[in-house]
Amino acid sequence: YHGADDALHVQRHYSYSDRIRYYWTEPEAMQAVSTLMAALAGRDIPETLLRQFLPDLAVHPADRSNPEAILIAAVDRVLADYS
Repeated sequence: YHGADDALHVQRHYSYSDRIRYYWTEPEAMQAVSTLMAALAGRDIPETLLRQFLPDLAVHPADRSNPEAILIAAVDRVLADYS
């Protein structure tokens, strides 16, 4: 990336080529995901909240308290665009 600090920041954070997949193995990222999953586990996430952030995702009511199921469904939804 090239440019001033502000331009570099935008390029790093919003570029298609600079995705989180490059950082998943960083201890801080792994800990953040673990903390989020633990905080959500067993909590019923309201459908309205899911629709706000995952509008195209149909989550069965029984899965709203299972963050792993929600994540897998979200990934499956995106992968369907490529199949």
